[in-house]
Order: sequence, then structure tokens, then C-alpha cells
Amino acid sequence: MSLAEHEYRALEEVVGAEYITRDPVILDTYNQVWGNKLVFGEKFSPRPAAVLLPGSTEEAQAIVKTCNRYGIPFKPFSSGFEITALGIVSERTIMLDLKRMDRILEIDVKNMHAVVEPYVSVHKLQLEAAKYGLYYGVVAAGPSAGVIASACCHAGSGQTNCSAGAIERNVLGVEWVLPTGDVIKLGSAASGDGWFSAEGPGIGLRGVLRGHCGANGGHGIVTKASVKLYPWYGPAELERAGEIPALRAATEVPYNFRTFIVTFPIQDNAFDAMVEIGKAEIAYSCYQIPVPPGGYLGEGNDEMWAFMQQLDPKMMESPGAMVVVVLGANSDREMEYREKYFHMIREKYGGLLIPEMNNPAVQAGLFDASMFSYGSVRHVFRLTTDFFINPCGDATTTDFLKNLHKVARETMEPYWENGSILQVGSAIFHSMYENYSVGAHHEDMYLYDPFDAESLEGTNELIGKTMDTNGKFRRFGVPCLGAGLQFEPVHHTHQNWSPLYDNYDVWLRKIKAALDPNNVGDWGCYVPPVFP
Repeated sequence: MSLAEHEYRALEEVVGAEYITRDPVILDTYNQVWGNKLVFGEKFSPRPAAVLLPGSTEEAQAIVKTCNRYGIPFKPFSSGFEITALGIVSERTIMLDLKRMDRILEIDVKNMHAVVEPYVSVHKLQLEAAKYGLYYGVVAAGPSAGVIASACCHAGSGQTNCSAGAIERNVLGVEWVLPTGDVIKLGSAASGDGWFSAEGPGIGLRGVLRGHCGANGGHGIVTKASVKLYPWYGPAELERAGEIPALRAATEVPYNFRTFIVTFPIQDNAFDAMVEIGKAEIAYSCYQIPVPPGGYLGEGNDEMWAFMQQLDPKMMESPGAMVVVVLGANSDREMEYREKYFHMIREKYGGLLIPEMNNPAVQAGLFDASMFSYGSVRHVFRLTTDFFINPCGDATTTDFLKNLHKVARETMEPYWENGSILQVGSAIFHSMYENYSVGAHHEDMYLYDPFDAESLEGTNELIGKTMDTNGKFRRFGVPCLGAGLQFEPVHHTHQNWSPLYDNYDVWLRKIKAALDPNNVGDWGCYVPPVFP
């Protein structure tokens, strides 16, 4: 549904003709993303009515006020990695591409935090922070993922959650353009005393801002945010080698770090070992990888297959659970302690350091993937171009995650056997939060072929079982399909599951209605004031 001419001109007055378009050729570059064929049944999701590129908070505010005046829905996004960024409810919705707002506004070295705009990527902040011996936690969506999108507006996990905190728990303050066009600041920034505290002096609304899975642009635009930084023991810049299509990766693990790829005989041993590593507080990064390490390196699937053929045939039949552990330390003595403690835990649970998995090239590549998420997305997509997950567990106990994993495996197994989905390696991504003090993030992943009708049909059938309110996953809480794969008008997650869990949607919808009385924030990956 197109905008009326006067509506388009009103928006054009805000950003200028150079930064607004309704050209169908350009608009169709904003509605293609992986997962579309599975969720929407076709390559394209609904086409936006226009795309605007605001360059400041003031322009974003003026756009939102114009949307309220004419009843135009809007959807902001930064890197546009997945459906939550680009999926919209109405073809009257305009999209706000925030790529012009790409500045790191401040790095406070003494107080270890940074203030950024929406299009600052995680890796851009990491590169700048490293110059001061600081680090920002990685997001498993890759180095181009936005700092604000992941910390304030979305859900996700990363490989360094154990030492650099859960991503959403690192928010220290925001500047927020509400759906009414009003601008508020949260935390100490609201009192003009700096961006160091999320809870004041000043209002603290982090729960309303993002909750668990974020509002994904459904209740306004975060135009600035302050995030916590952590110590970095490595050099200001890593030496990397390799050219596309091979992975450009670190040539060696820096001196103050050690990287190990541990293979455990069974999954429960991997879980228990990670819990002990967390309690010991010795790891900079500790997570289970879903595919063999060879998937991170080389030019393509042929090289990955050749790498796997070098391994023991028994391992090919039962790859076990592969856990990446990166140790970081400020001194040789500290590193010696951490290494000894790590090997004690590894041996206790039967973890092996298979030589092929721990040669210097693999260790350097996995170090890069762990610290900067290099290749972490590519190795999943390059086999079939798409993947999906069962409802993931987050910030909960090990026993809970063990049970969730068993149910997920039982549910997926028939679909592996009939060829609807593909499993490579253990098909698990598992990353502890803050040394397991607040649990872990767990995903049981699988690949499907978006170009094969039978694979799509089987995958949708599998999704139906995992989203069934009377099914096996009922006892594990409201399903979270990684958020990036969850679209309320299609999956009806909040609408269907809320009655089982204290009717939480009542309050969620009240918040939406209070913040957005004219319902102009696109609610596709959030919640509507009233379910249609």
C-alpha cells in the first residue's frame, strides 16, 4: 500500500530527497532475508512503502511525529541480519535504515564503557576499544551485528558471554525516541551526569525497553546507548591472512591467550564440564560449537568434507560434543593457574584434545571466531543457506537445559531420518552466561533446504510440534526461536502461549498501548495493543 503524495513529501522534508526512496528496485532489497521462504512462504516479505535514512536523533524524532500525524507505521533497523529487522506487518510501513548514524561518541577508558549510535557494529567497537586495552562482548550473529540492536532491541547470545556478560545485561543507559516522538533518556544519562549507570539517578526502564527478546523496533528507536566494556589482554590489532571465499582469520593465537577445542564423549559430560569451568572463573570464552572446526576454515564445503575425512571414522559416526575454551590472562603466572585448572576439569570429564582439532591454524581460526565472531554465521549458512532452531533455553539451570536438549533431539530425530533436515556435528550452540551464575543460552540447531519443497514442508511440521501449546515443549516456557526467526502474525507466540504463563501478554500489550497510543510502531516482532 503506497503512501499518499503529501505523506511522502512530508517525510521527504525531514531527511531531504537524497535520503528517502520509494523506488521498487531499492525497496525490494529491504525485504529479502534468510528464513523468508520458511516463514512467509516466498522469497520476499512485505515490501515497505518507503525507506528513509535519518542522520540524527532530531530527524528520527521528526519522522516519528510525521508518522503519528498521518497514521504511518514505521520500523527502524541497523544491520538487517534477520526477519526481526526486516519483517513488517503492513505494506504501508516505512523502514528507517539507521546506517547514517554510525558514530562511536565516547569511550570512557577509566569507567570502562562506550556510548554509540545505532549503526556502530560490534566489531567496529571492538577494534576501537582494543586500542585502550578494552573489549566489548561478541554477538554470535557475526561481527557486523549492531551494538544497540543486540543489547537494547533484540535477543541473542555470544561466545564471550561467560566473561563479558550477557549482551542485554551490559546496557548502561539509552536515548530513546518513543513512538509518540518524545525523547527520553534512561539511567544516569537522564540527569546529565554521564552514561555510567542504567538505574539512576534517573529512570530505569530496561525491562520495559527490552525484556528478554526485545521489542525489535516495535516501540520506538534507540538512537544512543552506553554499554559496558571489559579487559582485553591481546594486541590492539590481530594479524590476519586469507582471501574470500576462504575465511580471513588470525594467523596465531595471541600470547596472553590459549585456545582449546575439547571433544567430550557424551553431551552430559560437556554440560557438566562447562559448569565447572564457569564456577572456576577461568575462561574468557567457553561454548559448544554446532559444527566441526573444519567448518570455520577453508573455501567451501569440499574443504570442510576433506577435513572431516581426516578424522577417526568412529568420530564421524558419533562426533561427541565439541567445546571451545579460550583462556586469557594478564600474566604468565595467572595463565599457568588457569591452564592447570582447565586441564584438571577436562580430564575429569573425559575431554580429549584431538590433534586435528587443535593444530595451530584451527586454534587461531577458532580464537578469531570466539573473540570476534569471524565465520560464525558463514559456517552455518554455507551448507544449505538456511537454518532453524528448536525453542532455546536461556538463563536457566543445567538440569533444565539437559532435559530441553533431550526433548529437542527426540523431536528432531524423525526429520533427520526422513531427510527433511540436516544435522552436522552435534548441532548445538551452548554458551554460558557470566560463568554460569545466571545459567546459559542453549540452541538445538538444524539445517534445511529453502529450495526443496519437501524440506520446507518437513521443517514447518517440526516447527509446529515445537510451538504446540499441548506438546512436549510446553513445560519449558514460552518458546523463543532465537527471536530472529519469530514473527508474531505467523507464529502467534504471545497470543497462544500467554494463557499458560500468567497471561503476561496483558501487561505487554498495556505497555505497547501506553508507549504507542496511535499504534505506529510496527508490531510484527513485538506485540499489538489488541490481537487481530
